[in-house]
Amino acid sequence: SVVCYLVVSSGINAEYGGFKGGSGTDVDFIRKILKVREELLFTQLAKVMMVKGGSKEEKRVARFKIWSQQQQDLVQSAARAYSERLISDLAVEKIALADAELQPILKKMYNLYLISLVQDNIGFFLTNGLISKGGANALRGDFNKLIADISPEALALAEGFGITEEMLSAPIARDWELYNSYDNAGEMDKYEDLVR
Repeated sequence: SVVCYLVVSSGINAEYGGFKGGSGTDVDFIRKILKVREELLFTQLAKVMMVKGGSKEEKRVARFKIWSQQQQDLVQSAARAYSERLISDLAVEKIALADAELQPILKKMYNLYLISLVQDNIGFFLTNGLISKGGANALRGDFNKLIADISPEALALAEGFGITEEMLSAPIARDWELYNSYDNAGEMDKYEDLVR
């Protein structure tokens, strides 16, 4: 089957049986199953997009209906799988280029991202045999441990985004009802006078 081929071709074998040692901290394995998920979804999408018979125009119309009306969930799932795998790959590249003292915390945040992806798509990974039930059950503990490890750095991480007080004092962050109580044409002048 396609699932067996993709699992074997990606280096995931039956002996692996899901997360190695039941751990969601096996980043390489999670990256592999993200790639397999993407390939499975695009293979499934390609199969449903195949239209047999009819003229070139009839096939085009049929494919459009399949894409935009009949298989929108599959289209969105495949697109999401692609973007999540791409973000994962780019994160690995950027973490490797980061300052050495930042890499440990960045790796933990990246691992947290990966576990979140698996948790959000746990049904897919389980039903396609890409992770074991034990591995799936261990995800919450791995997630919680990473949160505990990262939480002492939370303030520094938030400050690292460089969000200024001015950005935090956007109308939506203050009294948005007052801001919208008159026609301000999107300007802040009058509003700033009201809140001072």
